[in-house]
Amino acid sequence: MTAPVPLPILSRPAAPLAFVQEQDFAARQYKGRRDNQEDYYAFADASELSDEPLSRLLLVVGDGLGAHAGGSVASYLAVNAFVRAFHEQPGDASWRLRTALDTANETLGYITDRMPSVAPPMGTTMLSVLVSQKEVQWISVGDSPLFLYRRGNLTRLNADHSLTPLLDAQVAAGTMTAEEAAHHPGRHTLQSAVMGLPMTLIDFAADPVKLLRDDIIIAASDGIFTLTDKALKELLHFGQNTTADKIADAILFAIRRINSDRQDNTTVGVVKIP
Repeated sequence: MTAPVPLPILSRPAAPLAFVQEQDFAARQYKGRRDNQEDYYAFADASELSDEPLSRLLLVVGDGLGAHAGGSVASYLAVNAFVRAFHEQPGDASWRLRTALDTANETLGYITDRMPSVAPPMGTTMLSVLVSQKEVQWISVGDSPLFLYRRGNLTRLNADHSLTPLLDAQVAAGTMTAEEAAHHPGRHTLQSAVMGLPMTLIDFAADPVKLLRDDIIIAASDGIFTLTDKALKELLHFGQNTTADKIADAILFAIRRINSDRQDNTTVGVVKIP
């Protein structure tokens, strides 16, 4: 009797050394019901000279303050100043992230000082994410969220610098109802922003968060909050087997379908860990 031929052990191919645009990282924007698109974002290659190109990515998202002068200009200037300063600074990643944020803030201060005194200062939120296939770290000011989706769980990594956490704390303490908090007129008022002034709150990861294969990173402006956490989690669950560009498209399609008459600008950046 012939012995059975053993089946080969199938191993998953090793992850590539570099991220592939659109397949592993992509971003999309939607103007919503606003007159102008005041969000701005940039991806940049943050790999070292000794590394494979695109082995590390820098993603920066700015959400310009619409009630202030030139929100779209503020986000554009701040994001570009951040990316430029990050690449020009020596030192470790943490130092470069913090120095780049200070440079972006100083840039807006410089411009504001040359504007008419009657104009409010230019301002933007800022979320800056440095991601490799092994870890992610960030620095942020404002309410633009950074999410990690891993094996069915959705976690917000960075702090929310709007009044939302304070209102939610009042609900937990029993001094406000959930409905009152949800409809509070100041719910999305920022406690901190990049405006050329001292930044009252900065969220800065002390240590990078380790990543696993198939993790999905979402960096967005606050227009994404039209979706509930449950809805976003369901989209990411189905997106596990597709590409980053299709995930970003699906998120914006879901927001468009809701068709909120107060829909804010939305920017969605996606990085899939191959």
